[in-house]
Amino acid sequence: MKIARSILASVMLIAAPSGVFAQEESANEDTETPSADDMADQLNSQQQLKQTFTLKRTVNGKVVETKKKTVTLSPGDPYRPTEAGETTLQQVRSAFDNEVLSRVEAFEEAKIDFTIADVDRDGRMTAEEFANLVNSWRQTGARDTEAPSEEIAREREYQALLAAIDPDAAATENESNAKAKFAFISGAQETIAREDYIREYLLDFDTMDINDDTFLDGEELTRFRAVNRGEKVAAPSL
Repeated sequence: MKIARSILASVMLIAAPSGVFAQEESANEDTETPSADDMADQLNSQQQLKQTFTLKRTVNGKVVETKKKTVTLSPGDPYRPTEAGETTLQQVRSAFDNEVLSRVEAFEEAKIDFTIADVDRDGRMTAEEFANLVNSWRQTGARDTEAPSEEIAREREYQALLAAIDPDAAATENESNAKAKFAFISGAQETIAREDYIREYLLDFDTMDINDDTFLDGEELTRFRAVNRGEKVAAPSL
């Protein structure tokens, strides 16, 4: 089943809250009163653009979820596409999309992942190629979610500290975890075929889909993403 998303947006310009220009009384008679131009500039600098998006999630033509998301932008925030990153609309849509993963989408993810990882195009993925794939997820935040347990949260804090102190050591440890995951999904073989990688990816999906609805959300999705990265996650309790 494929999840469809739709989004509507409304925009409203709001000024700064009342009292922004209130000044404390002072005994200093030399205090200058802001000019009209200065006050206008300050007011303009405090203006904010409030955007409200209505997002709808559709499964098989039926709306299963409607959510409103309001974002307040400061003057320096980009409203339009730039080379620096996504627009606000794209960020909101991306966050909404990433809240739920269908089995069909997981299947598509696995196919794309294998194509990206198989840099020599020999139809086989190596442990090194898989480790590079996982590292790309870390660098781009493509599969980031909250930690599914306190233990993993502490491990991620440690990894972040290690990366700040000794980036090479952190990279080595992340690579080791990814290769351990690869050894598991490949059956300790040196390489894995495309079909086998996809099968193992979907097996992880099915393991985390504890209610068997062919969708992952909330803790299910959080645990699935952690497993993808090679983090040690206990099997969910039924």
